[in-house]
Amino acid sequence: MDFTRSQNLNESRQAADIAGFTPSPASGNLLLQQPVTEARAIGGRRAELFLRLGVKTNEDLLNLLPRDYVQFQGHVDVSRLAAGQKATVEGCIIQTRMIRRKRSRFEALLEEATGRCILVWFNRWDLPDKITPGCRLRATGTVSFFNGRPQMMQPQFECLPDTPGPRAVAAIEPVYPATADLPSGTIRQIVLANLPDLLADVSEWFGADALASKRLLSRRAAYEAAHRPQSLAEAQLARHTLAYHEFFIYQLAVALRRAAQRNKAGACPLRADDLVDRRIRALLDFSLTDAQNRVVKSLRSDLAAAVPMNRLIQGDVGCGKTVVALYAMLLAVASGRQAALLAPTELLAEQHFLTLKRYLAASRVGVGLLTAGVSAADRKRTLSDAADGSMGILVGTHALLREELHLKHLALLVVDEQHKFGVQQRAVIRDRYVSVHMLIMTATPIPRTLAMTLFGDLDVSTIDQSPPGRGKIVTRTVPTVNRDDVYTFARKMIAQGRQVYVVAPAIDDNVGGMQNAVELAAELSAGPLKDCRIALLHGRIDRDERMKTMEDFRGGRIDALVSTTVIEVGVDVPNACLMVVEHADHFGLAQLHQLRGRIGRGGNQSYCILVSDQQTEEAARRMAAMVRHSSGFKIAEEDLKLRGMGELIGTQQSGHGDIAFTDLLFDPYLLPAARAHAMELAGRDPHLIQPAHMHIRRELLNRFARTLSLADVG
Repeated sequence: MDFTRSQNLNESRQAADIAGFTPSPASGNLLLQQPVTEARAIGGRRAELFLRLGVKTNEDLLNLLPRDYVQFQGHVDVSRLAAGQKATVEGCIIQTRMIRRKRSRFEALLEEATGRCILVWFNRWDLPDKITPGCRLRATGTVSFFNGRPQMMQPQFECLPDTPGPRAVAAIEPVYPATADLPSGTIRQIVLANLPDLLADVSEWFGADALASKRLLSRRAAYEAAHRPQSLAEAQLARHTLAYHEFFIYQLAVALRRAAQRNKAGACPLRADDLVDRRIRALLDFSLTDAQNRVVKSLRSDLAAAVPMNRLIQGDVGCGKTVVALYAMLLAVASGRQAALLAPTELLAEQHFLTLKRYLAASRVGVGLLTAGVSAADRKRTLSDAADGSMGILVGTHALLREELHLKHLALLVVDEQHKFGVQQRAVIRDRYVSVHMLIMTATPIPRTLAMTLFGDLDVSTIDQSPPGRGKIVTRTVPTVNRDDVYTFARKMIAQGRQVYVVAPAIDDNVGGMQNAVELAAELSAGPLKDCRIALLHGRIDRDERMKTMEDFRGGRIDALVSTTVIEVGVDVPNACLMVVEHADHFGLAQLHQLRGRIGRGGNQSYCILVSDQQTEEAARRMAAMVRHSSGFKIAEEDLKLRGMGELIGTQQSGHGDIAFTDLLFDPYLLPAARAHAMELAGRDPHLIQPAHMHIRRELLNRFARTLSLADVG
């Protein structure tokens, strides 16, 4: 046997055994697994072009679904076009031009035997390379008139061969994701040439009765209808059917992996009775909100069980997740065990350490800090106290993952802002602490985390209520030319006794001409805020100086804190009412929302000003989302639409990843129905050994043999 093939087969068996089932010898779907170079009409050059679209195998070609459909009503002579008419015209492009203004505009003049028609697209910088004078084009759109000449705005189009004359087209024509060298029409011809053979190799996962009850097509019928629909309704049903199958297979992989993990690992049940509850609440000088109490109830139930908890707490910035996490950690301490809190940055770990010390000042609970910045003596003492069990709670960064650390009685691990840890890092955490209860916190899930939540990988608790007394936040975007107005407003806020954050994208680099934090602090000190108390904070500053700066800012001895994104999480200064973000279009949505969450923590009106010239369409969409939405969950949805979810079972954290139906993620029926179906099957046949489930089992192995162990990494 070929060594590589043997090695891959062994890897598949090992991964499958981890998930709780063993692969069958047959690989199945032989044609679909072949390289796309084996397909009809695809040679070396075209294979390279398809590779740019992510098409490596015949199965990828089958899954290269149309991004849109055009319903042709037949060609119309230009001379017969009427205003408001939806029509298709075909002719030769005789002239093009790109108008570069605030909103770019590309125009092409199409000519055929009876007249000329202007075609117009906005913000399409790719079109000058695709539509050039002399090429033939078919365009479909709504007709309007400008200076007596017909025009179509944003028409759908297809570049045609040079042979003149209208040609017969399907009533419903798929439009594929194309490139300049590989147009939609060419892709369609290649797909249709290979479709019969590819469909013959498609396996069916569900019986006729199941399909009928869920009003779905078979997989083969769905693929055929997606690539060769008879109507728009049939194309839509095909997409829903294929989306359902995709959602089902990913949810099933997660369910099987998670069941196997739970069966293998036993956790220490924690004491969660009413007496412990009263003692914990007595340490707090405030009452929990109703939302926090709901989450605490779920935590008490989870932690009292011998099965490792794997729960995600998500809530908007400032909703009180840390207090709920503290409650859970104190349940571990009350049971004679230990808890650890893992944070992604030193500053956040330090803030958590100080917050926990403040809450536990009246208790005997030992709290330690372990980061790269602690002194050698403190580090030695912390490691010793953790090892002998005398330290109840340990807060730290990646140092908590190092081999020299040993927690004698660790029962609970809290991971804060988990999306800042890489997928492989989170897998290390999960593998190292396999028998430990896991509590994950996040304020604004990145697309992968949002998608994993939707797919049911974690038990999810949501804190949808903020503590009383929080102020409202007004968000505005301001162009760079109006920066002076921003700092005039900042000076006014400081004069009223308020405090200000100013954030720059870098410490001292000048990438792309952007201003950095060091230069910005100097500019403000010498210019618009010269009479104010200004301090600089970033990750390279010594730990003691950094902690002193934060304490001075919290105590009101600093008016304006100029910083990098090190303050985006964990910083709580109620008197800070203004957040200014320079070059805001260079930050992600999650970062911007976290930065905004540093203000509005007191009862005063707060303002977030995003200084941005919005030079790209995506940047403009991000800025608009920040102005439009205050909810972190809405922000996360926008981020998902903009960036994609990444791989659900793999290591890619953004991009389109391994799901082709991102637009259907929020369908009120598809995802819940597919999840329920997968959970039911996992409970009924957890090893997928029944003959009826052979194809489903084979599909899981074909897709996830090497990455299934990452399926429960939230």
